[in-house]
Formats: sequence, structure tokens, C-alpha cells
Amino acid sequence: MKDAARPWIGVVFHCLAVLAAIFALVFFMRMQEDQSFTDRYRKEGTVSRAQVIAMNTDQMVTQLRKGRTRKTDIQVLHVRFNPKSGFAFRDYEDGAEVPTAPPPSGDAVADSTYTDVIWVTKDVYAKTKVSDSFLVVDTPYSGDGPELIEDIRDFDPAIYYPRMALALLLAAGFAIVGWRGPWKRRG
Repeated sequence: MKDAARPWIGVVFHCLAVLAAIFALVFFMRMQEDQSFTDRYRKEGTVSRAQVIAMNTDQMVTQLRKGRTRKTDIQVLHVRFNPKSGFAFRDYEDGAEVPTAPPPSGDAVADSTYTDVIWVTKDVYAKTKVSDSFLVVDTPYSGDGPELIEDIRDFDPAIYYPRMALALLLAAGFAIVGWRGPWKRRG
């Protein structure tokens, strides 16, 4: 190996170590964001029964660099629920009587208060049909819309720990190889 290339190989491994550490930080920040979102729903959320009034699938198109696009399939449930339920999530227990939305009044503007959309996974979408009902949690003034109660209740940030650990192990491994690699000239 040429002597001029030796230091650059170390620099490449150090850059890979920094990149892996950045990924660990990104996973940590994503975990904090999801935890904050879930904690807000657990603390301020109200529970109501939602009824599916329509279903559809769509594609979300994201513009990438150089005119390329990425398409992501989304599954959407249109639901009718009571955003002003008053039944706090922290008071909810299985089997409790949960408020529902009032019957439609025929006034589209007034009824729009009680309708929203939920993005769900393919599994949930496949099991759901129009007129099904399930429990949702919503927060006042959130603008995020309702979330399935199972998603809020069962959220566990532990899914991020293996990702962070793997990224940190890679960072440490790349750093060690960069400092002690076989291309280093031994005295």
C-alpha cells in the first residue's frame, strides 16, 4: 500500500464512525419525538368510540432530488367520533362506557366537527370495513386527529434501543479500525 494513501484510509473510517454516531442520534431523537407525541395523548387525550364511514387507499408522493419521486402507499379510514368526549384517557379502563358522536344533523358544516381521518397499517385496513367501530384517542387543539387507542396504550420506546445500540457499536467499530487499522505503519 502506498504511504500517501495510509492516512486517508483512517480518515474514511473515522468519517464512517461519525456517520454511525449521527444515525444513533437520529434514532434517539425519533424515539423522543414519538414518546412526546404519545405522552401528550396519554396525558391530555379523550377517548371516544369512532365509526368508520368510508375507507380508501392512496399514495403519498415525495419529491426527491433531480426530479425523482418516491411513492408510499397509505391506508385511510374516514371516521365519525366525538372530539369533545370529556372521557379522559387516563380514566379509561377496558369495558368502560365510552361516548360516541351525536347522530348526523344533515348540516355538513356542523357534522364536519365530528369527522376526521386516520392513517392505519395495511393489517388494520384489511380487517376493517365500513360501519365498524373502535376506540380512538384525541387531544384538544392538537390538529393531529384521532389515534387508535391500541397505538397509544401499547407504545413502547424500547423498539428504538436495538437500533441505537447497533449504530453506536458500528461507530465504535469504525473508530477502532480507523485508529488501529492494519494499514497503520508500525514503528
